[in-house]
Amino acid sequence: MSLKCGLLGEKLGHSLSPEIHAKLGDYEYRLYEKSPHEVEDFLLHGDYDVVNVTIPYKKTAFGLCTDTTPVAKELGNVNVVVKRMDGTLFGDNTDAAGFVKLVEIVGIDVRGKKCVVLGTGGAAMTAAAALRRLGACAVVHISRAGADNYDNLERNADAALVVNATPVGMFPNVDAQPVTLRAFPECEAAIDLIYNPSPTKFLAEAAELGIPYVDGMPMLEEQARLASVYMNANIYLYGAPGSGKSTYAKRLAAEKGMPLVDLDAEIVKHDGRSICDIFAQDGEAAFRAKEKAALEKVSKAYGQVVALGGGALLDPECRRIAESTGRVVFLECPDEVLLERVAASQERPLLTGDAMDRMRRLLAARRTHYASFLERIRMG
Repeated sequence: MSLKCGLLGEKLGHSLSPEIHAKLGDYEYRLYEKSPHEVEDFLLHGDYDVVNVTIPYKKTAFGLCTDTTPVAKELGNVNVVVKRMDGTLFGDNTDAAGFVKLVEIVGIDVRGKKCVVLGTGGAAMTAAAALRRLGACAVVHISRAGADNYDNLERNADAALVVNATPVGMFPNVDAQPVTLRAFPECEAAIDLIYNPSPTKFLAEAAELGIPYVDGMPMLEEQARLASVYMNANIYLYGAPGSGKSTYAKRLAAEKGMPLVDLDAEIVKHDGRSICDIFAQDGEAAFRAKEKAALEKVSKAYGQVVALGGGALLDPECRRIAESTGRVVFLECPDEVLLERVAASQERPLLTGDAMDRMRRLLAARRTHYASFLERIRMG
């Protein structure tokens, strides 16, 4: 059984997302067409694991998320919502990276140059933020009523890039064109976020003028590819020794119908020795190297529930591997419960001798590290 994924929007009849996602992974991808009064209830209580969000619900979804990525916070909207294990929502925005792909394809270096973005909606704000990150010296929004509008285009005739982030020219209104590129004699490239039709009248004019151009299809594909990481994602369960990773992993794998992988068991299977013996005979550094190799191997597959050792992500590279191939869910457990479990166990390689004292010191040393994981489940 795969994760339940899809696209949330108001009108989705012509969406190409199901076709694109069918090529990106083995997960269910449906269209969730909802009216404005249905959106909040669906996001909070709907039967899904991960959804893409399209207009006009990206800001609404952002407001319902408990946590979001830095780029989503900057933009104030999300196009990916993950329903976390505790029912709260996590949001990301992969549109900005998708737009950067368009800039790369059209071949313009925007550093130190003026860029014009037609429109002031969510797509326009995403494009503008991406252009500023790429070093544009000025990003000007053209709107119907702003200081820079369609009646005074000459104010920005020196723009090197013109981006259409409006729906003008989209099917079925294919004869419409937001502006003429002849108003921008220094234009080096044109981007239209519309991909149906292709080319739009706006881009057909770019071709006539010999201006490099690209439509929105590569952006759609790139943001979908990045979003598919959440949909193909492994679920990595992480926490201190004794937090219940193995037990919870078994339960979660059964609930989701996903394969279960225990990283320590993979190490033992490959090495032929117990974890305690590896620590005792080779030392912790050697064990961490084996742990990293096992994680790299496991991360190449998708759609698994993976139980990690209590220090598996101390290495920043190991953390990068896990976070780039799935969701890391931290199992939060009160110290007193962890200490009780350690006292009853004889199988913690770092806790030999005075196990209780060592456990206290281990928790103190890792407290900041453990606190840095956003997605958390309270265990008891």
